[in-house]
Amino acid sequence: MNFLKEHKLMQMNNIELQYGEEASLHLTASPKGGGLQWELTDHSKKAFLQNEYFAAKVFHQSDDVLVIICRFVEAGGRFIQVHFGILPNVPVKICLPLKALNGEKLFLERYPNVMQTVLRGDAHIDLESIQTVYIETPSSQNGRSFSLSNMELLTHEPNFKKEKIVYVDEMGQNNFREWPEKIRDTEQLTASINRALDNDGKRPFKMEGGESYAATGFFRTQYDGEKWWLVNPDGEAFFSIGVNCVRANSPMKIKGMENLLPPLPEKDEKFAPAFEGDFFDFHLANLIRAFGDNWYDNWMKLTNNRLKEWQMNTIGNWSDENFIQYSDLPYVFQMNDFPETEQKIYRDFPDVFDPAYERNAREFAKQLESIREDRRVVGYFMRNEPHWAFVEDVNLVEVMLYQKETTCSKKAFADYLEEKYAEIDRLNQAWQTRLASFADLLVPEKLRLSHSLAQENDFSEFQKILVRKYIEIPLTQCRKVDQNHLNMGIRYAWISSKDLLEGCELFDVFSINCYQDMPDKDQIEYISKKLNMPVIIGEFHFGGADAGLPAYGIKAARNQSDRGKAYRYYVEQGAAIPGLVGVHYFQYNDQPVLGRFDGENYQIGLIDVAQQPYQDFIAEMCKAHDNVSEIRAGRRKPFDQMPVLIPKTGF
Repeated sequence: MNFLKEHKLMQMNNIELQYGEEASLHLTASPKGGGLQWELTDHSKKAFLQNEYFAAKVFHQSDDVLVIICRFVEAGGRFIQVHFGILPNVPVKICLPLKALNGEKLFLERYPNVMQTVLRGDAHIDLESIQTVYIETPSSQNGRSFSLSNMELLTHEPNFKKEKIVYVDEMGQNNFREWPEKIRDTEQLTASINRALDNDGKRPFKMEGGESYAATGFFRTQYDGEKWWLVNPDGEAFFSIGVNCVRANSPMKIKGMENLLPPLPEKDEKFAPAFEGDFFDFHLANLIRAFGDNWYDNWMKLTNNRLKEWQMNTIGNWSDENFIQYSDLPYVFQMNDFPETEQKIYRDFPDVFDPAYERNAREFAKQLESIREDRRVVGYFMRNEPHWAFVEDVNLVEVMLYQKETTCSKKAFADYLEEKYAEIDRLNQAWQTRLASFADLLVPEKLRLSHSLAQENDFSEFQKILVRKYIEIPLTQCRKVDQNHLNMGIRYAWISSKDLLEGCELFDVFSINCYQDMPDKDQIEYISKKLNMPVIIGEFHFGGADAGLPAYGIKAARNQSDRGKAYRYYVEQGAAIPGLVGVHYFQYNDQPVLGRFDGENYQIGLIDVAQQPYQDFIAEMCKAHDNVSEIRAGRRKPFDQMPVLIPKTGF
């Protein structure tokens, strides 16, 4: 079904439109963004049920990545929108499996030449209820101009015709951009990296003139009556400044992107480490070009020197294990394989009443045995950014009730209600339903939810029970294995519901990833006081629009100098918050031009693909690190000149 031919355009929002041949459109959006709106006909509503894929061809020649948002809205207002990242100068066929609108996956599989594809919006929508379709692009730095054609519903995946365009050079740099640090050849690469290797790193940053407390031999927390601190094993006050993903590698997914690649080196013994399955790693290949067989040892020396010179005091999440042992810097430990169950409640939320959840939690906790006696461990995180928590005010109980599967948690909810109401008539009166028995709660076809006040309260109370068990069961097992180190939580992406704090008072430190202009002081202080513990920020970043990548992350500035000032503003403002004890930057390396495993390709690194530091950014970063001690001690005011940021060029 050709969508553009079958539908009359209902509305244009902040966008200029020109019609082309064969039902194609050319759209121009202002920096505010804009989009198009179509109301579905009876015929097209049936087509959504009869087909399996929604596809369209997109092309643009902007300076940076174009984000296309396909938004599907039910008559009642529920919606899911799918964000597609589109490289400049590459004709792309976007494709959405319609089954993805059930909301079970946050990140979708990549199709050829497409960058990250991610879902936003409500927990799910029903195909038969879709009323309106929007095609939109968000706000941007300079506005957008792009073509849209072959928009159609299909019973099968479309054909993906890939035009040969050598998008990156032999060192993995963007062929469509120029910037000062761009390396021209292998000789320049080798000379530059070897010069950097000769620099000796300074001593690691620590609190100068800070308080001293009782030494316990391991990191712990301390409240001094005014502010929270981390305390290192020797009893010294410590504010954790870290960087994530300190690794030699940053692999690019090349499957589906072959037409955009230059000739790759031979997969011989020399470059074999740069090849792995569907990936090729230009970062690693460049180290091999510069250092030969000693690339790994030299990378560790170079990187350790740089982190110390730049006054980092913590090695962050997902960093190279051998590098952690090579360095003497403190580090955090990210646990892997958070316990799962065969059946899920929603996305990655497990069936927490299933006995297998506790069994798997016991196995999960065993990985702490390897760090139990390590004094350098600041603390450990049980997981990162659970996908179920990406939906604002997610209603896990309602989603669970409409699942066909009869999970242990669903049975537990029926038992919970039977204990509370005793008789089905009392539940029906409170819920305004007509259930024949409590067992009917296990059969989705027999449910007609009224969303009465009593029903909403029951959902809310049981959701708190679910979230508490989600936290408490693995945490208890972790405590049994390791009593020495701080449990630093699960690094929520943001607080999408107040229920996310259930059970979190059992942590030692609450962690959150905070991609904002500055740490959210009000939220941090609220959480710290509510849970009676400090907070640590597990991720934040700022990208720059003047370097080699076409996407600049969730927060970004026009150039590296402003990017550095944004970093300084963030870190120094954070150091002044009494309840905050650390900030960890994401990440050490730039991401690959053609995307990592999921298509993310942000200019957010401290260094680029050729191991070149962003010097203007680093200069401002070091100023922040130099000032943290005085700010934390109350002897210096934090930097207060936030530069102007540009609109998000992330997905």
